Amino acid sequence: MSVTLRDVARLSGVSVSTTSRALNDRLDVSEAVRARVLKAAQELNYTVNHQARVLKGAASKTLGLILYNTESLTFNAVMTRGIYDLATPNGYSVIVCNSNAGAEMELQAHQMLRQNRVDGMLINSVESGPASLEYLLDNQIPFVLLNRRVPGIECDYVVVDYQQGEYLAARHLLELGHRRILCQLGIPSHPPTIARLAGYRRALEEFGVEFAQELVVHASNAANSYHPVLNAMRQIQPRPTAILAYNDETTIPVLKALSDLGLHIPKDVSVVGQNDLSFAPFLIPPLTSVAQSIHEMGRLGMEILLQKITHQHPESWGWQQIVLAPTLNIRQSTAPPHSV
Repeated sequence: MSVTLRDVARLSGVSVSTTSRALNDRLDVSEAVRARVLKAAQELNYTVNHQARVLKGAASKTLGLILYNTESLTFNAVMTRGIYDLATPNGYSVIVCNSNAGAEMELQAHQMLRQNRVDGMLINSVESGPASLEYLLDNQIPFVLLNRRVPGIECDYVVVDYQQGEYLAARHLLELGHRRILCQLGIPSHPPTIARLAGYRRALEEFGVEFAQELVVHASNAANSYHPVLNAMRQIQPRPTAILAYNDETTIPVLKALSDLGLHIPKDVSVVGQNDLSFAPFLIPPLTSVAQSIHEMGRLGMEILLQKITHQHPESWGWQQIVLAPTLNIRQSTAPPHSV
């Protein structure tokens, strides 16, 4: 027979209502009583029925995380570690959903999380547009956007500045003397791609270098970045002397393509990555990369969400909109072009 709240109350010598308040960390229970109730619950192996608490309107202590996709394992791992660094110590579990870069799966994730009555959401995918976010706002369901902003929607967000990161990378190569810089990007409509392209073009304009569309190639993911770069380096004349990779993960197929062409880094081609993931210094040669605060983005997003969940007056909440500045870590994968 399962242990009930009444059994815990009987063993601890207090009322059922006091037992419930003690187990739910209410402030109107003395520490002595709380300790007695917790001791009784432990002796009886009693666990709180969270589903019942949710149905009664109590906090579920569960959060939702909607990812754009799960292909970027390293990026997602760093970001979610930042989230769990605050979620776990605060007693929250996290339901992780993958939108697979699609609007339909994203909408399904929203519906599932609402059905599970999560206390709040961290959202890294906005392919379905503003409607889902407007629903959350209208129903006062706390959420924070991670690495995303939606025009026309005022809400909390934490983003890394991809435009500035690409600008720093391109400017570094331009300062070294490169003028034919291949820019390898993701899907054209993807927000980080749009931001990176703007940063690339801003640096070119600053140095008086004309933008050439042939020097921009796209790939849907890291695995698919090999052939666009291989073909571009074979066909474009004069051949690019530097490559801006979409991120550190796509840099690996880029390096393979250059190796297959018999090109050496940085003697023949300089390469710059983004995100400065943990393996970047251990590539051969060590990779120059733009450091984006991915872990900090997850941690700050979680911090804001916890503040929103515990805020007593949501109508007085002021939006927290944070843009994290990048830095460039220069290593041995970049050098002046061989002809300079």
